[in-house]
Amino acid sequence: MHFAFAITEYFPYGGAQRDFYAVVTEMAARGHQISVITLKWHGEIELNWTLYELEKTQATNHGRILALSDYVVSLKQQRLFDVIVGFTKLAGLDVYFAADPCFTANRYHGLNKLLPRYRTYASIEKNLFSQSGLKGFYLTEFQKQQYQQCFDLKPENQFLLPVCVEEKFHYTSDKYEAAREWRRKEESAEGKILLLFVAADFNTKGLDRVIAAIAALSFVARSQFELWVVGNGKQEAYQQKLAAITGLTYRFWGGQTELAAFYFAADLLVHPARKEAAGMVLAEAAAARLPMAVSDICGYAFLAEQDNASVLLNEKTSAQDLQQLLSRWATQTDKPKRSQPNALVSAASRADFCADHIEQWFVA
Repeated sequence: MHFAFAITEYFPYGGAQRDFYAVVTEMAARGHQISVITLKWHGEIELNWTLYELEKTQATNHGRILALSDYVVSLKQQRLFDVIVGFTKLAGLDVYFAADPCFTANRYHGLNKLLPRYRTYASIEKNLFSQSGLKGFYLTEFQKQQYQQCFDLKPENQFLLPVCVEEKFHYTSDKYEAAREWRRKEESAEGKILLLFVAADFNTKGLDRVIAAIAALSFVARSQFELWVVGNGKQEAYQQKLAAITGLTYRFWGGQTELAAFYFAADLLVHPARKEAAGMVLAEAAAARLPMAVSDICGYAFLAEQDNASVLLNEKTSAQDLQQLLSRWATQTDKPKRSQPNALVSAASRADFCADHIEQWFVA
């Protein structure tokens, strides 16, 4: 069969983008014809995949999403594909991988209903979920229930994905020791507590909150820490703020396709996000048994809740909560211990789950 996969923009670092690529690759490996619909593709694409790249001429993000949504509908009307699977909310999808929270439930209320961008996003979501045959993949039960409450969805067409992380992220003593040796070779400051921040969008995931928490520490306390920032976000403004903090060692690594060693090398994942439907970085940290400090609004926050070494931060006061946590850690004589194994994280393939269900739904 011919499957088209739609995503706003593809780059090889984001959690949704990695899920997208894994599912597309798995469907291609099963012998299906593949097309990709997007506003922008960064990097090389498989030679036997067809790319439909819509030129971005709109001035606003919601304008571009609307144009992409209309483009998907027009391609569907031409019957170019058997099925369209989307990792972005777009009208005309046959399958939606819910990488984002329900917009109608979370953001479309009060004065927001008067704003053009809010009306655009709400309209696209309504058009998508008004399709009676729409199939959906969900990352958390809470997320699934929100969509169910806002739209009349058929339960048999909705599938809750288990928390799955590739085997390379799962802790072994060999992986841990190899990563610590790599950390030493990277001239990480000996004896410091290494904080790890991983995100494609620095603002949404709260890098400014991490910086504010560190800046609020005393010079002696913040001298106990080193911060590694991994991701391809815009770093100039954050770098200026970090440079003004005396006593702190930090490093920007840019986007990385191989993340496992970072989780094993670090002592604490810091993720005070403003919005996070699930949070693949949380699942990867849990698999690596890395303690984490995460906002309570994260869909996968329950992974931290199950771990005695991890801390849930109140999303409204996350910078202050994180500062208090770091202040306590800075005064400890023993370095933080590795977390215990988390039974909620599986080494099974999420892409396999998705591909199996797509084929059950559409392949005779």
